[in-house]
Amino acid sequence: MIRFTLAAALLLPLLVSSPLKAQDYEITVATVAPEGSLWMKEMHKLDDKLREKTDGHVRFKFYAGGVAGDDKTVLEKIKGGQFVGAGLTGVGLGEIYPGIRVMEIPFTFRTYAEVDHVMRKLSKYFKTKFEEKGFKVLGWVDQGFVYIMSTHRIASKADMKKSKPWVWDVDPLATAAFASFGINPIPLSIENVATSLDTGMIDTFYISPVAAIALQWYRKAKYMVNFPVVDGAGAIVISKEFFDTLPAEYQVILETLCGKYLRSLSVKTRKANDAAILTLQKKGLGIVDPTPADIKEFEAVGVKASDSMADKLYSKKLLNKVRTLLDGQRK
Repeated sequence: MIRFTLAAALLLPLLVSSPLKAQDYEITVATVAPEGSLWMKEMHKLDDKLREKTDGHVRFKFYAGGVAGDDKTVLEKIKGGQFVGAGLTGVGLGEIYPGIRVMEIPFTFRTYAEVDHVMRKLSKYFKTKFEEKGFKVLGWVDQGFVYIMSTHRIASKADMKKSKPWVWDVDPLATAAFASFGINPIPLSIENVATSLDTGMIDTFYISPVAAIALQWYRKAKYMVNFPVVDGAGAIVISKEFFDTLPAEYQVILETLCGKYLRSLSVKTRKANDAAILTLQKKGLGIVDPTPADIKEFEAVGVKASDSMADKLYSKKLLNKVRTLLDGQRK
């Protein structure tokens, strides 16, 4: 008994002076957002704060500018263990849970207040669906409103039918939207849009004003339709399996900080989009305001396109829920 006590006494100083080192966690995240962009600047601020709050034990490592591939490729790499998470567009989110595309039904949301109202009501539901698919949503962040730009003036449905529009080749919802105009869009990868505008293969495209400037696509257009097609959805997601390995304290810190910084980023992105429209106008882009009658036609196209994808991307029940929430917000 005396020997045991003596041995314990001799070991005690060693135990006190040599605490176990806390484990480090690196969250590797791939995104198409380029370094230097508003998105990445905010992400680096988030990383700095995360390191501060966890004493450096949890940190992000970003692979920006699409170096890891597009959304679909990155998701495959996450499943293969090459990355932990991704900053995804609505199309990428739809690869995980197609129902999220109900937040991008065309010609439906008129204001950001409407977008925020619907997302507040459905956020918990969406997050649960993503967890069922093995992903943890750390926070939603949209790209702001997306608009149609063209080499020719478009103010109505009739004008649109004369166009040769581009559609992202991995986006069935956008394809349905143009099909509802009664035209066949030309599917291309994002990388091929600029050259296809130069050759005349396409003459119309859709993009956020900020992205139009960043990618220099605005130089290929002469007009912008001043009525939003869609609010570009987005989020940061990580493997739920990885998230579950984090100590509970770190989970709370990570979710809290991501929620805060991504909400802030959405606000800043929206403001930047509004400012970008003025910049485009100063650069000579014609801003075309459709008449109330033309807007009704665009909205009717949106309803037709949305209905055509019900029970394909999202359920009819979910689509009706969104419409009910919008009606309530407008009243």
